[in-house]
Amino acid sequence: MTDYILQISFDPDLEEIVQGRLFLTRSIGSVAIQPGVIRAYFDTAVDRDAAAAALNEFGLAREERPRVDWLQLYQQSLQPLFVGRSFVIAPDAALIPADSGRHALVIPQEQAFGTGSHESTVLCIELLEDIEWQGKRALDIGAGTGVLALAMFFLGAQKVLAFDNDLDAFRSLRENRVRNGVALPLFIGSVEALRGGRFDVITINILPEVIVRLLPEIKTHLDGLLVVSGILTVQRDYVVDACERRGLRLKNEREKGEWWAGTFSV
Repeated sequence: MTDYILQISFDPDLEEIVQGRLFLTRSIGSVAIQPGVIRAYFDTAVDRDAAAAALNEFGLAREERPRVDWLQLYQQSLQPLFVGRSFVIAPDAALIPADSGRHALVIPQEQAFGTGSHESTVLCIELLEDIEWQGKRALDIGAGTGVLALAMFFLGAQKVLAFDNDLDAFRSLRENRVRNGVALPLFIGSVEALRGGRFDVITINILPEVIVRLLPEIKTHLDGLLVVSGILTVQRDYVVDACERRGLRLKNEREKGEWWAGTFSV
């Protein structure tokens, strides 16, 4: 099957109008790529073209892409996932090979906050593997299941703190630290709740517009490297420009499929 995509470019002040028009179409979903750019998905080219006619005063680009088979991905996820040079991740400890020579992370599949299979998580872990960890203090913002916090711990961080502002994430964080035998300090709240404290490495794998909004607060807690992910390749320049305006220099970057992640230094 195919997804029929309509990318809409517009003045960010007109987003409410664009979203209202999209609501009246047969769009099956949309995502904000960056301020002033929305990507809408349709089941057929006819539905997409009808939406284009309703939005013809804006910048439009059409695209077709094979639809992701989520059932197949789920079945694949029940096998151990080898990530980067150092990790094997599985939903159950029984699925992890005893002789892999890798750090084993157990992250159940039913949790919706990130099991390690998504490209954005894989990219983040690969960037973390390039960091020297001895004596490092680390912070994972928007931790979800805690997979990145756990990865930093097993890579050798001296101390790792994880938090999320979603109450549903607390159970995942708490249970996964027990499953993986790690005494991981965690809390539910926002970055403002930190008040004090500085970290050698901070990870944040969430929406790019949220990353950009949090940059001023993040920088007050950053003593070394910021690793950002959850970013489409078309959003790369938007995030890089925002970081550079805050005095953060791009040090390392990776792409996988349509996803991008980067490491910045102060």
